This record gives sequence, C-alpha cells and structure tokens, in this order.
Amino acid sequence: MPRPQPADLWAELNPRQQIYLTVIYYADQNAEANQKGGAYDWGQGPPASEWRWQTFSVKAPKEVAGRTAIQYALAQKNEHDQGAGSSLAALRRRELIEVMDDWVQTMLGMVPRVRVKLTTLGRATARAGLGHTAPKSPPRGLLSEWLWSNLVRLYRAGPDGMPTDSPHGTPPEERAPSDKARFFLERDQRRPGGSLIMSKRVPVGEPYESHMYPGVMNQRTEYRVYLSEAGQAHYEQHVRCYAELWPDIDAPVPENLPEEAHRSLDDHKVRKPRGLLTRAPFLLLVALVRNDINDRLWIRKEWTMYWKNFGSEPPEGLLALPAGITTNQIRSITRSTTAAAKLLEFRSGSLAAEKEIHHWLYPPRRLWSDGSSIWPDDLKVLHITEAGRAHYAANLEAYRAAYDDVEAPDAPEAWTAAPPAEAAPSDG
Repeated sequence: MPRPQPADLWAELNPRQQIYLTVIYYADQNAEANQKGGAYDWGQGPPASEWRWQTFSVKAPKEVAGRTAIQYALAQKNEHDQGAGSSLAALRRRELIEVMDDWVQTMLGMVPRVRVKLTTLGRATARAGLGHTAPKSPPRGLLSEWLWSNLVRLYRAGPDGMPTDSPHGTPPEERAPSDKARFFLERDQRRPGGSLIMSKRVPVGEPYESHMYPGVMNQRTEYRVYLSEAGQAHYEQHVRCYAELWPDIDAPVPENLPEEAHRSLDDHKVRKPRGLLTRAPFLLLVALVRNDINDRLWIRKEWTMYWKNFGSEPPEGLLALPAGITTNQIRSITRSTTAAAKLLEFRSGSLAAEKEIHHWLYPPRRLWSDGSSIWPDDLKVLHITEAGRAHYAANLEAYRAAYDDVEAPDAPEAWTAAPPAEAAPSDG
C-alpha cells in the first residue's frame, strides 16, 4: 500500500489535531532557528536528535511551574489541556510526532514531564497544510545564500578588494563582508583548500611629511578584504551551481571557466558506491587513520605529563596504548551516535577496535570545583585495525569522489601492499 502523501495526512486530521501539529511545528522551527543563530558561538551544539525534543507539559501546579511554550501557544488558539493526551496519541499513531515521558528537576523536586518531537513526515505534513515550502539546503561544500552574496560582492570588487570599514550611507550591496561573514569565509580553518578571502593592511593615498617630526614621511593605511586564490577557484568552480541554488543573487559568470568547473547542481549528486561507509563513519575512520599515521593518542601525551607532574613515571600500560581516539572525543568529530558501531561491526571485518583503559592507568585524581573527576570512568581507545587500514587504502579514491569536501590523508605504501578486505554489498 502506498504511503499517504503529507497533504492527504493533513486532510485526515480534525481541526484540533491540526492546531496541535501546527503549534508543535512552529516550536520545532523556532528551535532550528535558534540552533542556526548560535552557529557563530565557539564549539559544536547538540545534535538535532536532542534539540528537536520540545517540552509539551510539566506535571506540576501551573501556579508554580507555569506553562510551557507549547501550552501557551495552544491557549492562544483557545485550546486547553483537556483532551491533550488523545490529540497527541492521534498524531503519534500517524507517525507525525514522537512522545516521551520522563522526569525533570524543578523547585518542587523531580516531577513528570511530557516531551514531543516532530518527525520528518510530521514536518512535511505541517508544511503541506500551512502552505510552507522546505528551505533550500546547499550541498556539502557550498555556501549559504548569505555567505555566497558576500563572496559575489568581493568577486565584483576585483583585485582591489573592498575596505573593511565602509563609509556611512554605503549601500548594503557595496559593503565589505561583516566581521561574522569574514569569520566563516576567512578564519574558519575547517574549509578544505584554505580560506576563501583574505584581509590585509594596505597604504592609501600619497605619503606626507610628519608635522611632529620634520623629514619623516608617514603613510595612511587601511584594512581591505580580498578574494583569495581559493575563493577565486571556488567561485569559478561553483558559480553555475549557485545560479541554480540562489537565482536572486546576480553573480557574473566568467567567460573562461576551468574545464573541471561544475555545470549544475547535478555535479554534486555523487552516489556513494555500495559497500562503503556513510559520511559520519567515514569521518571517524579518517580521524583514526590520521592518528594512526602520526602515532598519536591524546591521553598518552597528556596523562604522561600529569604523572610526571606528580613525581611519578607513567605506567607502561599507558605508553603501550595504541594510537587512536578516546571515546569521549568521538562527538567532537561526528555528532552521529552510531558512527563508532558502524566501524566496529562492518560486515567485511571490523575496521576499528576498542581498547579498555584500566583505572590504574589514570593519572592521579584531579577534581573540578564541584568535586567531580576530570576524567570519565568509562574511557576506551578506539583504534584502527588491519582490516580498517586495508579497506581505507583500497577504497580511498572512491571515498574521495563521494566525499570530496573531506581532507582524507594518503594511505601509507605499506597499507596498499596488504590485501584489501572485500567490500560488503550494503552500507556500513
């Protein structure tokens, strides 16, 4: 039986259920906007599997706990708590939302709480009913509409660039990128190929003699921002892709584009070969490969210093730990909760293994101000296996084609000499 279309599912809901789905949808969209708005903050935020959960109700007196944002929005639409359970159950049966019952700490102590999360189908159904369209998401490696508009302005400015400080009254389309835009285009080191723009101080006007020190010539300078070589290459490579993605931005197309320049967004639709890892596990595998090549394990270096600072030699078992990544660092590499399991359980042979870190290898206890230990008690080392090295070496070019924005290091020659592990017919 074909799955119902979002518009048909919306039509099946009664008015009360439509209101509930609408309110939950707007709560979901507000949470997404808040996450995107915090992208300038340092560090990584929580994964969507966490922040998409919205508190529906707290089972405590409203005089003390008040109303949740969803309850307040429902009250604004003259919908009250009576019958909330049946409305949520109806949405849940249709797989439009997920519902979770848990506990939360309040001034009254631990009290029951109900949380809801919109499913992908629920989001599509709400959009169909409200006449909303899903926002465009650029393919990996391409810029957002806002950043692309900044890059276009710099391309139009040519080799002279633009002054970082625009005079008062300068039209927005003639202003240099803001500090925030320059952070993502210039100082964000995660972009393969290097920064797309560069800033430097340059002389302005004619030299003049100092009034305070006769005979000494001064020169006025200003900061200007320019398109870098990497930015020029990115522009020429993807200008026709951006024309499809953001048609409202008037970006000139150079007459002589490089032969490898993309012709359309279709050039970004690289199909992952069967039997290879999906993106998140591959990112983790690349991190393991890099540490294995460099014989690097963070705790081996840091904990050795701790031991020596306390006047003791580090245990031999600590120094013998394999190169790799401690399990508490995985989240900083990929926010996937299953990436490590994909490597450990790869069908053609485990690409990684875990090494237990015994408690006697831990450095002398150090505590935070609240009395808790700095070091987690369940640390393990995730490290690459021989099968993982062979798989990486044998499939590196296919991975680079599938994930061309990931800087994957070359495999050592010794790895290519090993017989490759046979790829499984399904994803890892």
